[in-house]
Amino acid sequence: MICPVCEIEMETLVEGIFQCPKCRKIIKQKTEEEQEEEKKIGKGELQEGEYFHRNASINRQYEICESGITVNKTENRWFAVLICHSAYLESERYVRLSWWKKSFYRHAGMMKIYEEDVMKNLIAALEKIDKKFDDFWTFKGKFRENKTLTEEDKIREKKLDLIKYRIIENRTCPKCGKKMDKEKSHYECPHCGEIVILEGYNQPVFNIAPTDLKLNFQASFPINFYLPVAGITIKWLMGEWKSLVVIYSKENPNKKWLRFYWWIRDLKNVLKYGKREIGESSKLGWKAKKGAGTTNLYNKDIIRPLIDALKKISKEMNWNIEE
Repeated sequence: MICPVCEIEMETLVEGIFQCPKCRKIIKQKTEEEQEEEKKIGKGELQEGEYFHRNASINRQYEICESGITVNKTENRWFAVLICHSAYLESERYVRLSWWKKSFYRHAGMMKIYEEDVMKNLIAALEKIDKKFDDFWTFKGKFRENKTLTEEDKIREKKLDLIKYRIIENRTCPKCGKKMDKEKSHYECPHCGEIVILEGYNQPVFNIAPTDLKLNFQASFPINFYLPVAGITIKWLMGEWKSLVVIYSKENPNKKWLRFYWWIRDLKNVLKYGKREIGESSKLGWKAKKGAGTTNLYNKDIIRPLIDALKKISKEMNWNIEE
């Protein structure tokens, strides 16, 4: 028996129970009945949350899994979509994309979706990526497609341009519409608390609603270590950014894969130190969300089962994700 944390041989305490000599973790070996039960679990089927608590690392101290769907599972990897709620507040429900690794499936990565509109963007982005990339993750799409804008697109662009114009000219709050106060590096609304950061030549950076995102391909992301091929932003706030990006390593450009990125930005530092604090960082102050881990999909064939699972889970959440 190998310890899932230390990856060293464990010691036998009694028959079927082992302890790691390094971290002292105690593990009970699965019985034949439990192993047979696990084999019966089909991919794409909705399972009770207890199944995931029992077989994967989900900390009940912080969150409770209600139910979930396995998208892909091997001896060393497990990928599932779950419905969870906070251990402290049952009404705080969300969808969690979870990656587990190696024996006993310990946490490898996650992305949480709290809003219906972000879920719509996630599914739409996966559809586009599935269509515009081949099986080797070679990009077949375009960054700027020559197509006629729909009336909905025109209204969306006009809305964002109008918000930006009102901020620059009148310091109008993009959230409540009242006048904001001018600070050293930002505007702050005394009425609702909304903050607008000023970058460059006093260009306003403000929260964009998920419904107003264009969902177009781009290559400008705050990514460390790897290089982006193309990706789509599904959520963009001043302090939170979620995107799906196909990436590759500089040392091996022929090997590409899809990663679900979740970044956050410490707005306290930005507001305290102003524009220079943002400029000093090569990634504009964006950092990986704590606990997000490694969220990779190497096999493109998993995208379609993932989309199906997300649609089923959305129905369980009473989210209307259909166009």
